[in-house]
Amino acid sequence: MNRWMNKLYLVACMVMLAGCSTPIPSAVVPTAVIQPMQVSPTPLPPPAGEENRLLVQPTSVDSTSLVTETAPKTSHEEWFYASPNNQWTVQVGVEFPLAADGTISGEQYRVTLTVFRPDDGQRWNVLDEQRPFGLGYTLPAQFHWSNDGNRLYFVEHGVPDGAMTMVGFDCGLYEVDLQSGELIVLSSECGLLRAAPNGSGFAVLNGDRLTIRRLTGEVVREIPFVDLLELSSNSDWQSGGLVWSPDGDRLAFAVLKGIQQPEAIATTVAVVDLNSGVVRPVLTDQDGQYLPGEWREAQTLLMIDEVGLQYRLNVETGEFGPAP
Repeated sequence: MNRWMNKLYLVACMVMLAGCSTPIPSAVVPTAVIQPMQVSPTPLPPPAGEENRLLVQPTSVDSTSLVTETAPKTSHEEWFYASPNNQWTVQVGVEFPLAADGTISGEQYRVTLTVFRPDDGQRWNVLDEQRPFGLGYTLPAQFHWSNDGNRLYFVEHGVPDGAMTMVGFDCGLYEVDLQSGELIVLSSECGLLRAAPNGSGFAVLNGDRLTIRRLTGEVVREIPFVDLLELSSNSDWQSGGLVWSPDGDRLAFAVLKGIQQPEAIATTVAVVDLNSGVVRPVLTDQDGQYLPGEWREAQTLLMIDEVGLQYRLNVETGEFGPAP
């Protein structure tokens, strides 16, 4: 009897101890919540389709915020250029990364070039590139066309850091076959490069050298002009504004003298007859900065000054004045 009483007493004690115990909590597992990305001082544009990526980072248990990352700031600009017959339009787009204060700050920028027909919607996407910044950047520019309207030509125009020049600096000459959309590299030279409207070749004006080449790159003629324009004893000048006549038989370009003192710059315009090789000044030491922009009419050059105002120059008489 005493033995059974002792067993009952032991069982009762065990039940009481179990009733007084408390459960041991399981280990706390850190949760993951979405945090905004830390953007570097020079953010790069995100790859296409990833503008709203989410970055997952561990944080403390009591954090419950959910934040979606916003795309880096960019500026987008577009320019449009119509062909002389208005059948084609060139669209150039550029997207620059921006810092928090709105200034351009990054390692790459995006350039697009599209050519389309406004009437029927035919479109060629010629360029869509991410380009690295260097000592400035380059953009497609100086668009000109073949007489038959089937070919578009352009160069890569350099936009340097620091002070801008009116003449600028170009590299490369490119052709777009508007029947197929094919992009063709005609030359990788630097200077001012312009294709002849009759498709016979192209001209390169680089400092004191004017060179005529076939489309294959073969040199047809070197045309000296320094002595003819009395520039040999003066190093304070720059040539620019190279344009072809509509028939492809002549070229015109300008020489800006006194470029070290902008208020004293004077312009001389020369016309080159490619049949005879004669270089003839048609405007001499005109006060101010003027560059030939177009040569659409047989005897008239469209001239543009440093602020974009337009003038007309008769290449036969030398008559110069504001464009009507």
